[in-house]
Amino acid sequence: MVAGRLQVKKDYYYIVLSYKNNHGKRKEKWFRTGLKIKNNKRKAEEMLLHYRLNFNVNMECLNNAERVHHAEKNVNMLFGDYLLCWLEERKSMIELTTYVGYKNNLIGVIVPYFNERKVTVASLNARIIDEFYQTQLKRVSPNTVIRYHANIRKALADAVKDDLISCNYADKAHRPKLQPYIADYLCRDELLELFKAVKGKKIEFAVLMAAYYGLRREEIVGLKWSCINFKNKTITIKHTVVQCMLDGKFQVVGRDRGKTQKSIRTLPLIQSIEKMLLLMRANQEGDKEFFGEDYYTEYDEYVYKDPNGKIVKPSYISQNFARIIKNNPKFRKIRFHDLRHSCATLLRREGVPMEDIQKWLGHSDITTTERLYAHFEDLIHLKTAQRIENALEK
Repeated sequence: MVAGRLQVKKDYYYIVLSYKNNHGKRKEKWFRTGLKIKNNKRKAEEMLLHYRLNFNVNMECLNNAERVHHAEKNVNMLFGDYLLCWLEERKSMIELTTYVGYKNNLIGVIVPYFNERKVTVASLNARIIDEFYQTQLKRVSPNTVIRYHANIRKALADAVKDDLISCNYADKAHRPKLQPYIADYLCRDELLELFKAVKGKKIEFAVLMAAYYGLRREEIVGLKWSCINFKNKTITIKHTVVQCMLDGKFQVVGRDRGKTQKSIRTLPLIQSIEKMLLLMRANQEGDKEFFGEDYYTEYDEYVYKDPNGKIVKPSYISQNFARIIKNNPKFRKIRFHDLRHSCATLLRREGVPMEDIQKWLGHSDITTTERLYAHFEDLIHLKTAQRIENALEK
């Protein structure tokens, strides 16, 4: 990874990368972030890390040629080529995980479809986009096609601003309807059986944090010791670790924020979780002594690690949880994320108000909580029915 720093120029952040070219000569390259210095330092730092991770000295000549090509965008170019140019221009303005998601959609599906049919920016229209949607609906879910729609729509919005087209054809196309999601969950007895199955395994910590606190994978892996207050008995969720694949390589990226602003929350430290955390901290001290110089100290601030000090990846949690479920005939087939739903379900059936569940899970607004767990209201309605029945009979 090349060296880099943030530089302020005319109240804007710039990224400055320092590297040696193929002749061993030190070079610096500047990139405009488009971010003003006020209230944007954290985002600028994320962009800096993104640029440092993805800068390739050997590709510099190709990148220069691509930038010239980007500046010559016109209505006669293939629509797929325009999309790739658009994404590279947006690269510095979006997070790494967002960029990777867009790139995978474009390269894997969208670009091949339109370029194989020789669709240019000028020949594109709503009917062609509709045909693309209908073709994809034969192989993937409507929700996936909606993501394709979002990619195309954003790219065309910029094409309108650049006066390449007169209107956004994606707005005229028939966007598929979002499929309502019904969350699955484990009941109390099923959770207790699961706790027995993972007892003493590396994945036990992840399972307990998802079941007790409803944490997402990225929140569990992103827990830092500084967020655990053993004196005041609190745990703060404010850092996440995400994993994505870029150009065939997995990358793990930490960021000091949650999925949304309300994902940042401070919760009481449950006694059984506190005991587990204290044991984990003691074990890590022993691991450091055992591995000596081979211990990975760069992840010291994180809670959830391998014995050699490496951080546990989010993909490990999903893959190993699926393996445990598959190998144990007692359990129904569920995803790890369904433990988050199990937590919410138990809270609701214990009479906890939706507003409190929203805060516990870190949902952005109450409508998200209500939409996901509305089908669990049957128990509440049953109690209401019993009360009105008892009142009228008396």
